[in-house]
Amino acid sequence: MALFRPFTVLFAMLLLAGPSVLAAEDKALTLETVVAKARAALTSDVAALDKVKTLRMDFVAYDQKGAEINVTTLSLAAPGYRLQRTVERNRHFETAVCSGRLEGWTTRKLDALAAREIRSVPYEEFKKLQDMSRDDLAFFAIPDAAVGTATYKGLSEVDGRKTHAVEYVYASGFRITRHFDAESFALVASDQPTPKGELQRQKVEALTKADGIAFPAKETITVDGQKSGEVTYDHIEVNPALPNGLFDFPSF
Repeated sequence: MALFRPFTVLFAMLLLAGPSVLAAEDKALTLETVVAKARAALTSDVAALDKVKTLRMDFVAYDQKGAEINVTTLSLAAPGYRLQRTVERNRHFETAVCSGRLEGWTTRKLDALAAREIRSVPYEEFKKLQDMSRDDLAFFAIPDAAVGTATYKGLSEVDGRKTHAVEYVYASGFRITRHFDAESFALVASDQPTPKGELQRQKVEALTKADGIAFPAKETITVDGQKSGEVTYDHIEVNPALPNGLFDFPSF
C-alpha cells in the first residue's frame, strides 16, 4: 500500500530526524517557554491574568477517611495582602492569619463562648504571607528579580505522568515547585516544604473555571508520599470587591 513504510526505513528516518527535532525541542523549552505555555493553559485570554488584582475562594479540607476537617475562606489582593479564615464547624474553632499593609496578625477563638485572641505574627512569617499572595496572583509568572526567582528544573514525573518542573523561590524564603503536564502544560501538582522539612504535595484531581480562568476544583494532599487528605474548592471569585479594612489589624 502507498501509506505503508518498512519499519527499517521509518526507523532510519527517525534516526536522521531525531537530533534536529530534539535540539529544536530542547531549545524551545526554556523557563520562559514553559511558563508562557502554563499560563496559556489557564485561559484563552492570557492578558486577562495580569488584570486579576483580587481573588476570593472557599475551600473545604477532608481527612483520609473523607470526613470534613474545616472550611476556609481565602482573600487575596495586590500587592501582597492575604487573609485566610478557617472554621472547624464541629468545635466552632476559628482561626485567621493575615498579611496587611505594614504587619501580619493572627486571631484564634477556641469555641463559641471563648474570647477571640489576637497577636502579631513574626516579621519573617509576615513576609512569607506577602510572597504567598504575590505568587497566587501571579498565575505562574516569573517574579521580578527583587521579589524572587523561577528556575526550570527539567522533566519530572507525578504518579507516572510526565511533567515539567518549575521552582519558584521568593526573598522571604517561601518556595514552591510546580509540575506542569508535558503536553498540555496544565498544572498537575505543587510541592512545598513543611516546617518539619517534609514534602507536601497538592495534586490536582479536577479543574473548574471562574471568569474563563482554570483553577483547581479538587486536590489530593500528601506528605512525604502519604495521603493526608483532600481539598475541594467550592466557590471562586475573580476580582471581587473586598470590604474596606479587611486586611487591617483587628480592633477588638
